[in-house]
Amino acid sequence: MLQTKQLFLSLAICLFGLSAAAQTPTYDELTFEADSTGASYKPSGKNFVVVKSKRGTSGLNKTPQADAILTSEVTEIVLVYTETDAAAIGEREEANRERWENLLMTYPELFQYSTTYKNVCQCNIGGDAEALKKTQGFYVYVNGPVPKAEEPKAETPPPPPPAPVAKTEEPAKPKAENKKPVEEKKSAPVASSEPPAAPKTAPPVEEKKPEVKEEPVTSTSSVETEESHAAEPAKAAPKKKVPAAAKGRRAKDPKACRPACYEGGDEDLVAYYKSSIKLTKKQKKKLKKIVTNVKIQLDMEGAIKKVMVTGEKEEFNKQVEDVTKNMGSWRSAVKGGVAVKAEVKFNLKFDPDTKTMKATDITVSPKPGPKCRCASDSEIFGD
Repeated sequence: MLQTKQLFLSLAICLFGLSAAAQTPTYDELTFEADSTGASYKPSGKNFVVVKSKRGTSGLNKTPQADAILTSEVTEIVLVYTETDAAAIGEREEANRERWENLLMTYPELFQYSTTYKNVCQCNIGGDAEALKKTQGFYVYVNGPVPKAEEPKAETPPPPPPAPVAKTEEPAKPKAENKKPVEEKKSAPVASSEPPAAPKTAPPVEEKKPEVKEEPVTSTSSVETEESHAAEPAKAAPKKKVPAAAKGRRAKDPKACRPACYEGGDEDLVAYYKSSIKLTKKQKKKLKKIVTNVKIQLDMEGAIKKVMVTGEKEEFNKQVEDVTKNMGSWRSAVKGGVAVKAEVKFNLKFDPDTKTMKATDITVSPKPGPKCRCASDSEIFGD
């Protein structure tokens, strides 16, 4: 009996461990590689399935091709997205997050232990957006050949038959109808010539009829000219470019990255607040157990756009806000070879050793990759 109980317990523990290991990761737990190309993306192998990406929070549309690889070993998932104007760069992080979370919602089975994840930008400012969008989506690479999906073969043939071909004979009918009014007009003047008074009224009626016929002819030509004129500005519209102020600086390397950082990095940030915030004796006593939260929003040039400070002491919050606004510009965040907006969060806590306020728990958004470092502008942009 004891042996059977022990076996039962060991099996239960194994099943629990397998279910815990099979849990789908969240977006924040994923690590992404970044790349960019000025042309349409070309797949790196043959064994892959394309799943159309989508923004929002409603998930993706399932396809037979994607369903066929749910039991396959997924080696890599590549998200290919398009940016043809500078405004899309600022929305890149939010847009890609929505795309990945939709894939996680619809196909959690594709996110496996050994799978790698990559974001590839089809970055071409002023390029043909419609042509580039044809190759965007999720490219799911599997180990081995892709299983064939049988469902789409049976569904594709039905659509073509309903197209009616006999409708082409209908335009012949209006031609016969056009001839009838012409014959009636010819008979009208013959009838009007018999009585003496009728020919006087007939000529003005006949003169009005040709005027009515001439009007639609001139109106059609005017419509054609209006359409031709309307087509001209449509060609000229794509030439308009977004103002230069809305564009982030481009790095020498299209794959360059850098976290938003103050001077040389976190150490300089900690040193700044230690030297800039002067505490009185009363403050040193009152701030020992108080944590002050600081949030800084930076523009694409690294300048401070907005400062938000929260904490229990309003007077100290105002003091921290003033010190933060006077700290000068940061080194801007760089992602995918382009300078982007960023947000920095950290806490200020009283350090009993130095008896000053110390910046701790520093986080930066967008989250930098493992190879990103606080490089200088000369290294990134060649200034």
